Amino acid sequence: MDRGEQFHMGGKPVELMLRLIGDYSRTGETILDPFMGSGTTGVACIRTDRKFIGIEREPKYFDIACKRIQQAYDLKCSELPFEKPPSTSQSTFTF
Repeated sequence: MDRGEQFHMGGKPVELMLRLIGDYSRTGETILDPFMGSGTTGVACIRTDRKFIGIEREPKYFDIACKRIQQAYDLKCSELPFEKPPSTSQSTFTF
């Protein structure tokens, strides 16, 4: 969410949530947002490698949140380093 772009009347900047999540949780922990709104906390969780559970009763905002979180996830996946497939000359055996 840009500074000038607000999806929800209670919206907050992603930068704020990045800082709060970074200061008060550890990588891999789960963050619960029972009033998800447009998904800012979920976006921040994706960016900081946290798990996220969001609850939103308004379908309009739920849909916006799902799209924003999916976009953040897709962007993060596109930035991951490319992993080489295992060499075909090496074999793994399980007994």
